[in-house]
Amino acid sequence: MRSHPVDCHRVAGRLLAFGGVWMLGLGLAAGETLPTRGPTASSSAMGRSIPGLAGSDSPYLGHTGSWDGKGGGIFGSSKIPDLDREVAMGLRWTFMPVHWRAMEPRGPVDPEKDVPPAWEALDRFVIAAHERGLNILMQAPVIGGNAGGPPDWAGRREPGKSAPADMAAVAAFAGKLARRYRPGGALARREGWRNTYGVRAWELDNEPDSYRTHWKGQAADYAEFAALVRQAIHAEDAGAVIVLPGTPVGARSLAWLEAALDAYALRGSPAFRRAGKPFSIGPVTDTVSFHLYEGLDSFFSGEKRTVDQALSEVREVFERWSTRAEGFEFAPPRAYWHTEGNYDFVGLMAEHRRAAWRVQFMTRAFAAGVDKVCVMDAAPKEQAAVTAYVVALPNPFPMFRETDASLVTRGRAMVFRHPDGLEPDAGQVWVAWAEAGQGDALVELPVRRGSVRFVYVDGAFRDVTVKEGRVRVALSGDEKMAPPILVVDRAPAN
Repeated sequence: MRSHPVDCHRVAGRLLAFGGVWMLGLGLAAGETLPTRGPTASSSAMGRSIPGLAGSDSPYLGHTGSWDGKGGGIFGSSKIPDLDREVAMGLRWTFMPVHWRAMEPRGPVDPEKDVPPAWEALDRFVIAAHERGLNILMQAPVIGGNAGGPPDWAGRREPGKSAPADMAAVAAFAGKLARRYRPGGALARREGWRNTYGVRAWELDNEPDSYRTHWKGQAADYAEFAALVRQAIHAEDAGAVIVLPGTPVGARSLAWLEAALDAYALRGSPAFRRAGKPFSIGPVTDTVSFHLYEGLDSFFSGEKRTVDQALSEVREVFERWSTRAEGFEFAPPRAYWHTEGNYDFVGLMAEHRRAAWRVQFMTRAFAAGVDKVCVMDAAPKEQAAVTAYVVALPNPFPMFRETDASLVTRGRAMVFRHPDGLEPDAGQVWVAWAEAGQGDALVELPVRRGSVRFVYVDGAFRDVTVKEGRVRVALSGDEKMAPPILVVDRAPAN
């Protein structure tokens, strides 16, 4: 999680120190490396839907506002307005990090006997999410990052780092969370939900490779943490989905990821190496999560960092290590979730361009094979764009990039298509935009209805009569981020 206000100010200052040169001229909209035929075989409905959770197949992950690690926002603010914004966009998922230090500051607690204030606050958040039909991606237990490390009573294997001396204690904490918040758990029973609602998706820590308090140099300790926490959560809920590692994707983070997968290298703390017991995150990972801020990451790396590239790189590491460590073999994960990131989180790009980027990013991500995409901190114009996209594409799979040059009759454009089914008359949705810095473009798309609907980034729409099975779409150009148009080609709803 790189959205802490102090970090934003630091990054903004760093950007201004570069003389105001901003990454928007990198032309991310071009997407030259995207696959041409939609999601790979590793992307599946199984990777998007979690049994027992209504709406869990939605591929849009809400990630709005700030958090105090125990159910509220920083400085005592309420999460209710953030949840309401997510509902208004048509989302079915929200997000909550849970800091071990905040929940058990002075020692282990038993919330089944006496509910401490921090647990009461987290209860209220879960209840509010349930009232709004929002599933929760619970990032827990969080030890590093904004959480500041393990609670003092649990000790640390190394000063200033994340690995607790008492690893069993954090696993026990994870078990308490699952026992309380799973479907049919203590909170569900108290509220009368039975088995119809609860937390089943758990992301283990936040950017453990590098962010603030971290597991840098402790990749093997993190693998031990992941294995013990998974065991504790699954003891309470065998259907829970374990999501990790939640890292950014770059050379350093990929090297850390390799160390977390390489069981026998023992790349951990001195205490871990002395114990000499190998662990790997490979066998305990149900879903791979990664973080990406396309604009910001591109700016600081000096090269384009696009979602298809990030997905390809992290997938390659997991697939390569699936058979390399004897005794720790695993089937490559079937699902990949983008769980944090927007364009830059500083907001230096104009809001109308960020709205255009939202539509471009989601389309490119789904075409690349990302199963769930984060909708983080959307400003009002971005919210309008997301809402329009979710209404048109509640299930955007499959998403194909179309490379037929005849579709583009003037200028340069990116064209994608989502078919609703395999039938010859099945509905479909086209998504198209002019490439950045290339001026206006014109595309001519084959459609199946006598009337189609043009949906714009601002949420407006226009119904267009079709002649001879083709519709012309004029795309406005932009030097940095051109606005897409969705062409909805479906039979009218009865």
